Amino acid sequence: MLKNPQFWNHTFGISQALRPFSWLYHRASSWRESRVTPVKVDIPVICVGNIVMGGAGKTPTVMALVEILRSIGHNPHVLSRGYGGYFKDSILVDPSQHSYLQVGDEPLLLAKLVPTWIGSDRIASARAAMNAGASIVVMDDGIQNPSLFKDFSFVVIDALQGFGNQLVFPAGPLREPIQKGLKRAQAVIVIGKGNPFKLKFKAQYGARLVCEKPKTLEPVVAFAGIGYPEKFRHSLEHNNYVVREFIAFADHHPYTITDIQRLVKIAEHHESKLMTTAKDLLRVPPAYRDQVDILPVNLQFDNSDDIKNLLLEKFPL
Repeated sequence: MLKNPQFWNHTFGISQALRPFSWLYHRASSWRESRVTPVKVDIPVICVGNIVMGGAGKTPTVMALVEILRSIGHNPHVLSRGYGGYFKDSILVDPSQHSYLQVGDEPLLLAKLVPTWIGSDRIASARAAMNAGASIVVMDDGIQNPSLFKDFSFVVIDALQGFGNQLVFPAGPLREPIQKGLKRAQAVIVIGKGNPFKLKFKAQYGARLVCEKPKTLEPVVAFAGIGYPEKFRHSLEHNNYVVREFIAFADHHPYTITDIQRLVKIAEHHESKLMTTAKDLLRVPPAYRDQVDILPVNLQFDNSDDIKNLLLEKFPL
């Protein structure tokens, strides 16, 4: 996957020239969706999606929702497409057996916390989760996928990332027009300070990413291959890390030995620690993982009781 291009941040030049392709992309997506009737399974399905191509914070949001669902007595399982992996059938991810090349990095990270299923057939995965004892399913992404009926959908928006130039792919970062995406959801979760988009949504919740930092902050050389790498840099600087150098890779970048050796040399040059995200570390060659630190990050809702009460009301046991 390529890095997000710079022209996604403005509406002139290349982005202007690509607008006809955006119209074709949107029309094709709408046509495919119109030909599918969503299938409802026998347990509730919660979807956590976004409107931009990546990096909004879906996975930490899923983790936070899983913890709340457990606190009210549910046995949640997670569904993921398994982007980047080569397994296509519905399987339960086993962190002790599977690699990110097989199942994708996000499912591998989720599976350390909660039973996580991957597969291109979301209906089959949901039924497999139900047969394995799930009382409720949480989908990591897939709000634009019409195959599986969603009982409740959250749209996640990152306050720092925003919507770029607010144009649909490939002219911009949007998967679909903003209002169309918002209509799919029953609630919006904005991660970060404030609401820079002036959204007026019937159910809107604030959240933030909280970092666990050591007592002594050493300078770091940081790298990330996520949907919006600058968000990781911002998190480090917000938590008072001195970032000597920051290297951005494409989303889901498979790090090679050469990549890591180059990064280690950069860190040595700056006499700094090498640091990345928990998801990125899964794609670092195992022999080099002990040379890379991670910044543990958890999502916290501004008022978790509001989310808890919402889930209790919608999905009582």
